[in-house]
Parts: sequence; structure tokens; C-alpha cells
Amino acid sequence: MEQPPVHQRRRQPDPGRDLPPPLWFYLANIRAAKRAGNRVQMYGCGIGPVTRESHRSLAAKIINKYVDVITLREPDSLEELRAMGVTEPEVLLTADPALILQKAPDDETDSVLLRAGIPPHGNYLCFALRRWKGFEEKAPLFGAAAEYAYRTYGLTPVFVAVEKHLDPGAGQLAARGLTIPHYFLDDAGGAGTIIGALSRMQAVVSMRLHALIFAAGQGIPLAGVVYDPKVSAFLRYIGQEQFVDLAELTGQNLCAMIDQCVAQAAHPEAQAAAVRNLQAMEQKNVEVARRLLKG
Repeated sequence: MEQPPVHQRRRQPDPGRDLPPPLWFYLANIRAAKRAGNRVQMYGCGIGPVTRESHRSLAAKIINKYVDVITLREPDSLEELRAMGVTEPEVLLTADPALILQKAPDDETDSVLLRAGIPPHGNYLCFALRRWKGFEEKAPLFGAAAEYAYRTYGLTPVFVAVEKHLDPGAGQLAARGLTIPHYFLDDAGGAGTIIGALSRMQAVVSMRLHALIFAAGQGIPLAGVVYDPKVSAFLRYIGQEQFVDLAELTGQNLCAMIDQCVAQAAHPEAQAAAVRNLQAMEQKNVEVARRLLKG
């Protein structure tokens, strides 16, 4: 049968054509892996936000068809999967795999700090900040909290950029007008040296989820400033109640969280026990993967 001219042919709708790139990437890889004959595990995941109903429906369809087991880093992701209609794969709560990443050797961490002009061993309070809607209005609160921590506890603020191409401006804005010693770590290198730098802190105040995860994995007292539900979801799951939404941040509640961090730092045995518990939770990811491989 003769085909109509190209310009008259009707293009078949592609259900994935309007997907945002990250979602398209993950779903395409899941489908390709299963079609290649592999068992598929979504490993230590956080789910969402997926907001458009057509995207949620397609994601659920692909996950139900192509995924064998899902391990999740917190309960909010479990509820999100259920709400999306994911019913077929086995789903287990575990913990974020980044919790067990190792810090770099001490000499590498020393080098990163020294290149930024930071003495490797001091009494430091980390601020890991990022620009977000409403941040500029709240930025002076972080500077005031840094002054409070320095004058009350002798903690020198270090503004750490977890994303070196995005975060330095947030630290500079928060530190504007500071009259106390302070440092900027705008390029902490890879994950190992970032973890190494955070391990030198007495406490971490962070908007960045991975700074909180890395600090938790090192037993460093932490406080979260929440710009996205994934941050509060992680903190609640690990039993950490020191967090506040960015929109509700005040000088009073920020300084109160720093007080709590300092109090926690006085009990390293409790922090060590918390680290062991987190590592045990994360180990379930590995156990599930081994089970799939033995299949």
C-alpha cells in the first residue's frame, strides 16, 4: 500500500516524549536493563516529587512491569510509591547508600582545607547552604547565628559549598558583614574529601541533603534547614528532629538548634551508636542485591 507523503503522516504519540530529562533517564534505564535480561533493583532510592499525573502514571507502569525490588531511604518515598500506584515490586525500607561512603585519608582532607586557607584542625561550625526561593531574605539569619556560635561556643564558621558551581554565592551572602573570623570552602573536591572536611566540624547546619547524610554517617551533630520535603523526610527517618522549614526559619530557632548540636557533641558515644544503627540499616541494600544476584 502506498504511503502518504511524509508531511501528511500522523505522528504516533510518544508517552515519554514530554518527560523531564531526569525522569526519562531513570525510566529508560530501568526498562532497558530488564529487557536485556537483568534483574532490576532500585537501590536506596528517594522517590519524587513527580507532580504531573501522566508522568506518575507512566512511572508506575514502568516500575510495576520492569522492577523486581525497591529499597528506599525513608518512609515518605514508600507513601509516594503507593500513591503513584506501584504495587508489583517488593519494597523495603533501608537507608541512603551515601551513609557508608568513606572519608578521604587525613592528608588529602588537610590539603583541601589548607588550599582554602583553613587550618585543618580547629573548632568549626559548618554552614552548607544553597540558593532557593526565599533564601536571600533569610541569609542574614545564618550570619547572625554564626556570630552567636562563635561568641558563645568559640566555633568558627566555615561556609562549605557542596555543589561548587552553585553554592558559593549562598555562603558569601550569608557571611556578608560578619565581624568574626570565618572561612569559605568553595571547592571541597569529591565525596571523600567533602566527608573528610565535614568530619572536622563540631556541628553542621545544612540545607543540602548530602551534607546532612555525610555528617550523619560521620556522627557529627547536625541541624537541617528544609527547602525540599526530601530533607525533612531523611531527618525524621534517622530520628533527627532538629530541622525547620526555610520559610519558618528565625534567629531564635536557628540558634536553638545550634545549642542542641553543641549539647550532642558532648556525648560522642551516643553519636557513635547512631552511626552504627544507620550503617546496619544501609546494609539491607546490599543484602537485597546479593539475594537478587543469587536469584
